[in-house]
Amino acid sequence: MSDRDVVLLGFALILAAALVALSVTRLRRDSVAALGETIAYLTGTRATRIIAVLLWAWLGWHFLAR
Repeated sequence: MSDRDVVLLGFALILAAALVALSVTRLRRDSVAALGETIAYLTGTRATRIIAVLLWAWLGWHFLAR
């Protein structure tokens, strides 16, 4: 198995986990918060929004810039 295959498998597993999480939030709305609600809660203050932007920029710089 090559490095490329491992990376593709990792992305496939992340996608599968996201789909499972989405399904759980759709089926159990009373006990599990949706992704949008969770993100809105986490970025509720100015400090956490700044941290989120810096984290997003760091991830983009390290994993997407070539």
